[in-house]
Amino acid sequence: MKDPSAARRYLEDFRAGDRLQVLGEFEVTPERVHDFAATYDPQPIHLDEDAARREFFGGLVASGWQSLSATARLMVLARPLGDTPLIGVGIEGLRFVAPVYPGDVLRVEAEVLETRPSSSKPDRGFLRLRLVTLNQRSEPVLNQDWTLLVPRREV
Repeated sequence: MKDPSAARRYLEDFRAGDRLQVLGEFEVTPERVHDFAATYDPQPIHLDEDAARREFFGGLVASGWQSLSATARLMVLARPLGDTPLIGVGIEGLRFVAPVYPGDVLRVEAEVLETRPSSSKPDRGFLRLRLVTLNQRSEPVLNQDWTLLVPRREV
């Protein structure tokens, strides 16, 4: 039997106010903080404990870009659109609300803001989502609104 969560989902399957189920967590380990920063954001606040202690956060913090990447990973793995791929068109209102520290465990909540058929291509439309990434204390660390390209049912 095919997993029902794997069914293809279409623009018409969503309504403003719907909450999408995003299961899974991402543990921010010291190793992940270091590896990500060494490759993508090589600043002392992400790489050097002594230097980081002297800065705003009082210790090592994860790169905001790592938090954003972890959010994307959680969304992709949760497959809230079933077999429909997550095709990003844009991100608006991106806000790094709070620092993410080694040892934090991240999860994502997603709410449908809007659905809009494409005015030029009737086989697709746009799904706007509000994503809030939270730590293990349910404190928001990242807010953003995604616009995704989603197929429409045959018109």
